[in-house]
Amino acid sequence: MIPQLLYKVIFSIYAKLFFVVLGLLLPVNYVFSQRLSLDPIPLRMVSQIFSPDEYYISRIIDERKDLNPTAFLVPDVKSGSNLRTVNLEGGTIPALEQYILGAYPGKKESRPVVVKIKDVKIIENILNAKTGVVEGDIHLDFEFALERGDELVDLLGFQGGISYQRGVRQFHLLEPFLKRSVNLAMKYFDDWIEKDAPNNNLLAQEVRLKMRDYVRSNVSDTVFYATDRPLTWKDFTGRPGFNNYAASIFASIGYELNSSMENGVLLVDLVFKTYMLKSSSWVRSGNNSYGLNHEQRHFDITKIIIERLKNTLANLELEPHNYERKISFHYLEAFREMNRMQEAYDNQTSNGTNASAQERWNKKIDTELIQLGVD
Repeated sequence: MIPQLLYKVIFSIYAKLFFVVLGLLLPVNYVFSQRLSLDPIPLRMVSQIFSPDEYYISRIIDERKDLNPTAFLVPDVKSGSNLRTVNLEGGTIPALEQYILGAYPGKKESRPVVVKIKDVKIIENILNAKTGVVEGDIHLDFEFALERGDELVDLLGFQGGISYQRGVRQFHLLEPFLKRSVNLAMKYFDDWIEKDAPNNNLLAQEVRLKMRDYVRSNVSDTVFYATDRPLTWKDFTGRPGFNNYAASIFASIGYELNSSMENGVLLVDLVFKTYMLKSSSWVRSGNNSYGLNHEQRHFDITKIIIERLKNTLANLELEPHNYERKISFHYLEAFREMNRMQEAYDNQTSNGTNASAQERWNKKIDTELIQLGVD
């Protein structure tokens, strides 16, 4: 009598949500004989297993490093360690693709998910030659990735499968065993995405950007830009530099970014800082309101740059997997633009000594501030 079939599933989660199981190692004394050929293992899609709600499988990618045959099978009780090599019917990847795409159709308007096949192996040995019992292990290594345009965003890895027993002539059981293993992988991913979809940034369907200015009372060494708080010479507390300038201001920009998920929408809160540092800004004695205006305009330019940056970001199409990279890129571009504008301002006004040029820049800056809604 053939012993009752046993199934054993081993699961564990590894870093970055990757799924790990003990590896299946083939003893080095196994010899793969080519004398007896076995039929390829079928993997037929008879009926739909389930239809995912949060995603659909868009395609299967072959990322196997080991392209040897998929299965190493015991052909008969006399074979000993001489295993026969067999592939899946139609080829490993085509067979898996046909099965997975058919059994798990999904909704095309949902998230496209790619299944990367890292490894598929079936390895057997004789458990009891007298009773004709064969034991085997099926090992799958899948990686699930979200398809975002031309990019693949890794979500979850699965390494696992089942251990089984069969009669030495029951090759027909290999197909249901393999299906069970594939179904376990798909179910694991489906459970994960159903649970994480509302809270995982990578699974957000939309990015909404909220932008605001940093609001804080000026403290110690920092003055934050405010239209109702113009600079005074008391804000210039640094030691004068070894040059011929009458005054100098250290004005710059920055931002803070925080994000949260709400009903599948990634809410991004951007807080912009336009500021000057007192201890890095200085003035020589005897300066006047004309000189203070020149330094104030340097501060105004930093505000113009921040407002331009806001307009740029407001018109961007941000995606959950790369919104931070895009924001950082445009911030650096804005920083370079600020330096170019500050340099042009000083060059054209001769550091404020050219009164007519200074007046033109005063009007230019005031006009753009009004256009940008800064008043």
